[in-house]
Amino acid sequence: MTASADRRRRSAMAGAALSFSLVLVAVGLTFVGATTIANSTEGVVVQGDVRPVILLPQTDNAALAVVDDDNRLTALIVATLLPGGEGGSIVTIPIDADASVGLGNERRPLTGVLDPADPDGFFEAVEGTLAIALQFGEIVGADRLAQLIEPVTPVSVGLPFVPASTQPVDAEEVDPEPATTESGSAGTDSAEDPDASDAAKLSKATTAEVARDELADLLQSSDFDVAAAVGVLRSTPLPGTNADRQTNTVAMWSAFAAATPVDAAGDVPVDELAMPVATIDDVFTRLWRGPVQVRDLAVVSAQSSTDGNETDVSVLDRFDSLLVFAQISPARVSKPNVGLVFRIEVPITDAQLTVESSPFVDRSDVARSALGQLLFLQVNVASVDVAPNPEGAPIKTRVEVADEKFVAELQRSISPVFGDAEYVVSEELIAGIDVVMAIGTGYFDAFNGEADASSDGDADTVVADG
Repeated sequence: MTASADRRRRSAMAGAALSFSLVLVAVGLTFVGATTIANSTEGVVVQGDVRPVILLPQTDNAALAVVDDDNRLTALIVATLLPGGEGGSIVTIPIDADASVGLGNERRPLTGVLDPADPDGFFEAVEGTLAIALQFGEIVGADRLAQLIEPVTPVSVGLPFVPASTQPVDAEEVDPEPATTESGSAGTDSAEDPDASDAAKLSKATTAEVARDELADLLQSSDFDVAAAVGVLRSTPLPGTNADRQTNTVAMWSAFAAATPVDAAGDVPVDELAMPVATIDDVFTRLWRGPVQVRDLAVVSAQSSTDGNETDVSVLDRFDSLLVFAQISPARVSKPNVGLVFRIEVPITDAQLTVESSPFVDRSDVARSALGQLLFLQVNVASVDVAPNPEGAPIKTRVEVADEKFVAELQRSISPVFGDAEYVVSEELIAGIDVVMAIGTGYFDAFNGEADASSDGDADTVVADG
């Protein structure tokens, strides 16, 4: 259902994290249009349809929950393979992410959901938080984690956040009675003085005791063998907020990604699937064999937990989460709304983004805005492709539909938002997708409120694809 064969073959791998406000702008949305499209559940092709069907890649994935010796959650990721089966993406999830994604009145961090005796229950909560389906999930301790990351160790990494004992601190930042070295300075030389650990404290948003042990010594080095890397990912004694510790988690997984090959095979057609994996070991074995990218999900705000433990909860930007997983794992994205299922394509070039009327900084920004507009209409977005068309995008947004009966309601619903559009009935189908929307540069004016929402003449003509 895409505009060209080449674009059908591109795998969706780009990532973006931009401001939350962009996707909340609704330009000229009408109640009638929103209601019509939200109530449409006709995304099933009639029996006997002979058009070719393209399959979205299943992209095997696995969630990994890392715990310390007290079974406290210290790191959480979702690893997703490329369609070709080697290399892929690692999405790091804050361990204090709100399991309700900011919806409703309850705020409960995933750390509070974790029960080692009920891993299925925990990973169901992760699925609900991220709105994706997981193929595998495992809670891992030191030995198991070491086994899974061994192929990409040792690594070199500079951790963004280290204990106070490895950095000079001002007197007013330290507890009234800090431990000091013979030179009188608190922190810099304390690695040689184990007794300094019990008293050294760093004042941040949350004051925490600095644990002076082998891990603290380790953090002064940039070279990490497998045991050292495990120590970082399983460390909870570090001072600072959960966000501080998350920066170290992202840095460590990014170092693993940098150690993987970068010369693996390129784009894989969406309907040429690799053999499925059988275990979580298979996922990580194949992951480390190809290029890997790392994404840290955007957070909208930090709020207080409602479960009585007074902990901070990070509310994820659900639009950013959907944008990420709709690119790397479209077949596994949840579709909770009753409306049609969309695929968003952004064929716009860098040159087209630099025009004066463009309110967007890059293609992912465009996709994220369009995604937010469509979710406002209570439809589903399952797939996103931000690969540019070398020839550039046309002015009109191109809307390909699986069934001509969708056109009238789409014209009423999305024209006020996306401006003048060309509607066509596709000659090819993507399994599970009702509408493929290729964003044109006319969306810039529509977003800025400068476009005429009405369509005349050929703009509304329904034509065959191709």
